[in-house]
This record gives sequence, structure tokens and C-alpha cells, in this order.
Amino acid sequence: MTMKILVLGYGNEFRQDDRVGHELAPRLVAWLQERGHEADLWLGQQVLPEIVYDLAEVELALFVDASVEILDEGWRLESLEADRKLEGLNIHAVGPAWVLALMEDLGLNRPRAYLLSVSGHSFDFSEKLSPDCQVHVEAAWKGFLSWWSLIEDSQG
Repeated sequence: MTMKILVLGYGNEFRQDDRVGHELAPRLVAWLQERGHEADLWLGQQVLPEIVYDLAEVELALFVDASVEILDEGWRLESLEADRKLEGLNIHAVGPAWVLALMEDLGLNRPRAYLLSVSGHSFDFSEKLSPDCQVHVEAAWKGFLSWWSLIEDSQG
């Protein structure tokens, strides 16, 4: 069964490991398209409120971002629910859960949503991932492929 999917990679692509979304999201989209899904890519420095209209058109949203948290396996994939709490002091700090809440407030259809986080180690100025983060990206890639196979198996 094919799905309509939006993969959103975000972060500052000039701040080393913060570019994780820009590195991993295009790979995920290409792989999903090869599997026959209608997968689109959105890249940005931060999640923006206006993305709600694109999200309302898909069945599944996958947000991909770096994390300053050192995650047990170097990455984490988690289901997202709507949450109106801002992650910072202003609208420039909205996250995926806040965007989902905005969709509810606007009466828009909300897709199933997941956040794929990858542990970052260095956020200095650079256009290359740190070696440690690159290892975590590969682990996240393999973990996502395993998770996706479970999704496909459950659909029949």
C-alpha cells in the first residue's frame, strides 16, 4: 500500500551536526520513493507554522533533526502528539508537536507524525558532520529501515 509522506529535515546546515536533517531526510525520501511511496522533501533551518498546509495533505510526516541530547543508541524515533507548549521563548522556537497542535486549532487533518532525532556532538561552523554524528546517522538509517519494515508488515 502506497502512502503520501512528507519528510521534513531541519537545522542549520552550516553548524556541523545541526545539519543532520539536511543529510538524512533526502536519503529517506529517495528510499521511500524507490519503495513506491509518494514521498516529498521539505528542508529548512527551523519548523515553520506555514508548513501546516503541506502536512494536511499527507498521511505520514517524518521530522528529522539533530539532538543536543546524547541518546542511548545515538538516535531515537518517537511518535508525536500535538502539544501547544513552545520549546523556547518565542515563535522561532516552535517544534513539530506545536505545529501539530496548530493544525488541530485550524481544523486541519493531522497526519501520523514521527520525530527521528540523531545525537549531535559538535555544533561549530562547518558543512560536514562530526565523525561521531556520522556514526549515529548510519545507525538511525538502519534503525529507520527496520522500523519501516514493521510498518509495511503490519499493513499487509
